Amino acid sequence: MFSYGGVGASALESPTVRDWLCLTHAKALADPRIERFGWFDISDTPITMSRNQAALYAVQNDIDVLVMCDSDMYPDLYQNTDANKPGYDPFCKPFWDSSFDYLYNHYEKGPVSLFAPYCGPNPHPIHGGESCVYIFQWVNLYNGPAESRSLRLEMYPRSEATRMLGVHPVDGAGTGLCMWDVRLFKMLDMPWFEYEWKDDGLPCPHCHVPKPGPRAYKASTEDCVHTRDMSMVGFHKLGYNPVLCNWDAWAGHWKPWCVGKPVLPTMETVNQRFVNAVRRNQSFFNKMVYVTPDGIEDDGRFAHQPAGASPNGETLR
Repeated sequence: MFSYGGVGASALESPTVRDWLCLTHAKALADPRIERFGWFDISDTPITMSRNQAALYAVQNDIDVLVMCDSDMYPDLYQNTDANKPGYDPFCKPFWDSSFDYLYNHYEKGPVSLFAPYCGPNPHPIHGGESCVYIFQWVNLYNGPAESRSLRLEMYPRSEATRMLGVHPVDGAGTGLCMWDVRLFKMLDMPWFEYEWKDDGLPCPHCHVPKPGPRAYKASTEDCVHTRDMSMVGFHKLGYNPVLCNWDAWAGHWKPWCVGKPVLPTMETVNQRFVNAVRRNQSFFNKMVYVTPDGIEDDGRFAHQPAGASPNGETLR
């Protein structure tokens, strides 16, 4: 639990995290598949160090499954929600239950990691933008065969993400709420989590490690770097992509209000808007003007026109 609320090393977290942890603890204690269950808090920065510390603790203490939950998450946002509320999803499943079932059933086949999808902050009303989905896929920027120079890791479009169901391999994911088979960390070189920078120096010709630059602008955050590398190493060593998105377990994200999954206009909502417009019996060409007994109220637009005449000379009715 990364209970860091942005004020030094003080431990802070949303009550939605605490409530979810209490419920998960009770489920784990009652599950015959689980021998022991526990948690610990890391309230420190940078987050790269904190995530590496959690993974190292799991590896050194022979833990089989590691779950990470950030302090600003709302796990299982759409569980038991009203069908009349925005974002209602009848297909939603609890993250812990559905993810652990999948990991447990896949254990003999090989290790996997599962990630809850969630969105970033709502856009600024002036600067624009959108609440991006923190799940990633490789895209080819050209129409020809994919090459390293034509590939880019991009977020799933909102329109595509909101229609996804089930558990599917992805090429990168946010780590706000996630579950790992700890065997995966033993496949990667350390550090497991690190930032990449736009302004680092050129790679050393011998060790290929970039020389440090000013590092004033980030290129990739630690979650993208880790899951991207994990997916590629998984293909090489396991023969499959172990990075999976649990599309049935959308989480909320406090930024500062709770940002949920994308809510897009559907056929039903658009049709209802047309119905409502027709029932109002209102045309686009109907306008409202203020009139006096002598004609049109002078609001400046008709200051140089004869009373009762429009700017084009036609009689107003």
